[in-house]
Amino acid sequence: MSIFAIADLHLGLSVDKPMDVFGPSWNDHVERLEKNWRAKISAEDTVLIPGDISWGISMEEALADLEFIESLPGTKILSKGNHDYWWGTTKKVEDFMAAHGLTSLKILKNKGFVVEDTLIAGTRGWLLPENPESKKDDEKIYAREIGRLERSLLDSIDSCETQGFEASSMKKIAMLHYPPIYDPERANGFTRTLEKYGVDLCIYGHLHGRAHQNAFNGEKNGVEYRLIAADFLKFDPVLIK
Repeated sequence: MSIFAIADLHLGLSVDKPMDVFGPSWNDHVERLEKNWRAKISAEDTVLIPGDISWGISMEEALADLEFIESLPGTKILSKGNHDYWWGTTKKVEDFMAAHGLTSLKILKNKGFVVEDTLIAGTRGWLLPENPESKKDDEKIYAREIGRLERSLLDSIDSCETQGFEASSMKKIAMLHYPPIYDPERANGFTRTLEKYGVDLCIYGHLHGRAHQNAFNGEKNGVEYRLIAADFLKFDPVLIK
């Protein structure tokens, strides 16, 4: 069993939202994604998808996109991005998926998962205080998302220990949509939480095109950070475990 990851699928199979308006790198991105996915991922694998999954603004509009993901091999763990307007409460989303037979899709929000010898946790994330676009209202959301990340990590640890495993010996992966770090010389609530719980790898998306140059891909205080936005990966899910 392997774990792969890719963020920012930006699917719009039932809405008029062509992604090639954002540049030629997005041409035929759904077809390229499917080809690459099927070439390397099997039914026994897990794929982490941290946000910006569908352009649908309701669950009904997002259904075709979710069915497309369902049709691909593997178990998929999904978390919310800033453009996932279709995403409702966890119960509503899980009930909707169950009603439509989307059995390979798992929702990550305020909880964590254990995938063999790996703990999976995460949250959406938000603008960092150092971001010049961050306003007073953003500070509350930022603090709330840090709390959600901690709850998710604690839940993954509790789930691990309930199953009789020692969490300290497990690999820990955190999935966020927003970048939790830009400057490795600056700490913030996300980096401190990841370090506190001994996270090995933090994957994130959100950055596209020229913004890729702002991404931090590297190690800080024992945590490896990796950008996995779909266009950065050329729509080819990356093996992370």
